[in-house]
Amino acid sequence: MRRLIVSLAVAAAALAVARAAPPPVVIVPEVPTDDPGGGGATFLPADFVRYAAGLYTPAPILTIPGNPAVDALEKMDKPGNWLFSVEAANNLGGALATPAEPRDVIRRDGAATYSFFFCGAGAGVPATSNVDAVYLEGGDTGNLIVSFDVPTTIGATTFDPADLVRFRRTGPLCGNWGLGAPVLAFDASAAGAGVATSCNAIGADRIGGLLVLAFDVPCNLAPSLGPPTYVPGDLVTWDGANFSLFEHLASWPIASLVDALTGQANPGRVPPTLHVDKSLITPGDLTLTWTASCSEGANDYGIYEGTIGTWPSHHSKKCDDLPPLLTEDVTPQLASSYYLVVPQNDLEEGSYGLATSGERAIGAPQCIPLVQTLSSCP
Repeated sequence: MRRLIVSLAVAAAALAVARAAPPPVVIVPEVPTDDPGGGGATFLPADFVRYAAGLYTPAPILTIPGNPAVDALEKMDKPGNWLFSVEAANNLGGALATPAEPRDVIRRDGAATYSFFFCGAGAGVPATSNVDAVYLEGGDTGNLIVSFDVPTTIGATTFDPADLVRFRRTGPLCGNWGLGAPVLAFDASAAGAGVATSCNAIGADRIGGLLVLAFDVPCNLAPSLGPPTYVPGDLVTWDGANFSLFEHLASWPIASLVDALTGQANPGRVPPTLHVDKSLITPGDLTLTWTASCSEGANDYGIYEGTIGTWPSHHSKKCDDLPPLLTEDVTPQLASSYYLVVPQNDLEEGSYGLATSGERAIGAPQCIPLVQTLSSCP
């Protein structure tokens, strides 16, 4: 059987609420696998492979020492930082003093050093349970959301394999996650007509306001309603009322597993570094320059214009940052104007900046309608 690691939107994509193109994913096969897209390459278990528009191409984005089988993956907001869990005990080629267990979550930082992020034993997770889905709720300092591969009892609660479980952070160390007090973040048995207990969620993340899931076997997610049945290789959304298809990996064997799923890091915020100058190219235009967002999740920027004295009045002026990056020329409106630069990715906007009263209001209209994710700068 071929096992896949999937990372959503590691590269830029054109998907937002009002856009239809699916995002790229990055996969890792468990065994040598001929290119399903017919490109002629053979992908090895250590290869990261980018999938977009039906094509599979090499994508060397992350190397983990010791070559562990990774079955849960999360891209953090802070550049170069990842979370992952391993399928079997592994000390990552000596990068960890003691082996990580399948019930643990490991952090890889931007300096390529590794540490325990979540210690399953300290949080009451049985040794027989494997963390096979993971993401963060509310940015890098937020709650940890995980799923387990088997029914898992912690304290007085038993969690099913398709449930998502929330651990609340109570301190900086790997055992400080609300000991003995995890709660349901997603109750699979109560979603829609109920997800069968035979369906195991092996990938999960919040992407563009939607919960995105992957399963290890064909699953009818609304059994009382009949088809459709989603298969391994399908990424499925839950919007609070309905399941629907988010993405399908074209031509990948139906027996393949999607072992990990991660969305883009949050867009973050642009530091207060915006400069406005007269354009050297077009008389009467203005040149805006700024520094990059604090978060790796920003792959583009929207420029907003408002009228000074009318607060807030900003509206989308330009919704992409064309090369040269982090600088754009705009033609100002006749009224005295103010400008904001908002980081965004292909699914959501970040912060509009901080005023004395807190977060600034979203623009009207927005570059990416209705979807904003706020997180602190790492």
